[in-house]
Amino acid sequence: MSDIFHRFGLDQLGKILFRLGLAVPGLILACLLVGLVAARAEDKPADATCHGKNLVDALRADGKLAGVEAKAKAVPNGAGKLFRIEKDGLPPSYIFGTMHLTDPRVLTLSGPAETAFDKAKTLVIETTDVLDQKKAMAALLLHPEILNLPDGKTLSDYLDAKEKAAVEAALKKRGIPFSTIQTLQPWFTSASFMLPACETERKQSGEPVLDVELAKRAKAAGKPVEGLETAEEQLSALAGIPLKTQADSLVATLQVENRMPDILETMISLYLKGDIAMIMPAIEAAVPNGGLIVGTTEGDAAFEERVVTDRNVRMAERLQPILSKGGAFVAVGALHLPGEKGVVALLRKDGWTVTRAD
Repeated sequence: MSDIFHRFGLDQLGKILFRLGLAVPGLILACLLVGLVAARAEDKPADATCHGKNLVDALRADGKLAGVEAKAKAVPNGAGKLFRIEKDGLPPSYIFGTMHLTDPRVLTLSGPAETAFDKAKTLVIETTDVLDQKKAMAALLLHPEILNLPDGKTLSDYLDAKEKAAVEAALKKRGIPFSTIQTLQPWFTSASFMLPACETERKQSGEPVLDVELAKRAKAAGKPVEGLETAEEQLSALAGIPLKTQADSLVATLQVENRMPDILETMISLYLKGDIAMIMPAIEAAVPNGGLIVGTTEGDAAFEERVVTDRNVRMAERLQPILSKGGAFVAVGALHLPGEKGVVALLRKDGWTVTRAD
């Protein structure tokens, strides 16, 4: 792995973006982060204990929770992680929303999900490239435009003087010269600051994310494992976010890095309850510049289209022949499920009966 990073020229960097493992960074980036963060590991070991607090309590105390709940309630299919997919004459399939994290609470399937997985004939995950780290890294090696800024551009072109000074100061604290990241797309730098030390430690120790764990279980049971995207497609979605949006998110992420344990705990708590549509508005309301971090601020339509909507459409289209065989268990990031343009709604438009199953 270290050889690969030297080939990138990232040995000095030692290192999505936003939406911590629910939709983006996507499955492939969640697993690439193992190497990215390992490359920048400090001499002292990371703290494997998570110390975050659920920010919902603070929202309630501040009188903001009702507004967050109202936003979530307005989102179609915003509650639930497991949905049954049916058509006459076919065994039912299921789609399950995951978090691409190693937290033990996330790795445990609920009873209905476990039953659906056991009965399934086929497992479908976002990308099977994640099961071969060399293949995943090759997507970056073969497509440097995913990682690098356009020729002649540097990060300074997307930051004002105050923002650049803030980024330089934050990087300096970590022993990272600004010069080592100035030609990289900001999403790449942001990614290494998104995960709290506890999650980083678990990834470095080899703990799998749920999607990978399910793939291992499926293969052990002799079930085929299929993917809906390639590593290149997932990473290109991140690289397609407008560069100014990426830079703004990087600044916001560095400003609230110490709140990341709280953000992670809030996301996990809401996820476990099935309150998927509450996750983004809760972070936006609870954390300064939270909207910039998670891509929900006004003007982020391009972000939503590239990283969520376009991928939802691709997933729904590629699911058609798989679902037509019946008996599939589909595991994708939970934020791909809700919304008028979410995978659940798109499958219904394609003639499938999709009902909540948890």
